[in-house]
Amino acid sequence: MQFEREYFKDFKYSQRERLIKRYILEVLKWGSEVSKSTLFEGEGKTALDVGCAYGYAVDVLNSFSYEVSGADISRYSVRQAKKDRANDFLVCDVQEPLPFQNKAFDLVTCFEVLEHLTHPIQAIKNMFDSCKQTMICTTPNKAVERPIKKIVRDVDETHVSLKVPWEWEEKIQRNLKCSFVKVEPFFDANLRVADKLLFFRSFKVPYVGLDIRILIKR
Repeated sequence: MQFEREYFKDFKYSQRERLIKRYILEVLKWGSEVSKSTLFEGEGKTALDVGCAYGYAVDVLNSFSYEVSGADISRYSVRQAKKDRANDFLVCDVQEPLPFQNKAFDLVTCFEVLEHLTHPIQAIKNMFDSCKQTMICTTPNKAVERPIKKIVRDVDETHVSLKVPWEWEEKIQRNLKCSFVKVEPFFDANLRVADKLLFFRSFKVPYVGLDIRILIKR
């Protein structure tokens, strides 16, 4: 499937901007806690957001003074991201070697992308090659994503590589020479009215959290 205009329109992506940005902030807060470092101080540091879509994560990282680049396989979404931003954006497939020098970025982020990929472990290896310090990914939890999404009628058929937390941890440790890996499932509760986000809370839920957070340190 092509991740172009109709895909983003069907999932009302632009209406979820505030929710997505709050979600990203919560993940960065978690990443700071588990890595015992702050990811909110980006002055003099570089960051890459893979699967940048409309650039919402780029905005968040910009706000913390990172020098941010974005990458996405979708030409349409990259055009949207470029509209109001001076950042560098690139159209590429993360499953192929990335066109950056090794260890080019202090922080690499990848939010809700791995599940769409045929070769997610290769994508993780490619991102890790470009990462100097910390990498954070999120992806739905195979154990609960399909049943819950069917109930709320929000199934995304492009989710072709779902895994449970222990599978991600085992594959990462087997394929990467990294100093630290943390994989935890979370449940995010939110209340929205139209495009207004009224409430957002993240809860760590062992085994059955809807979303999986992955942190890797070089």
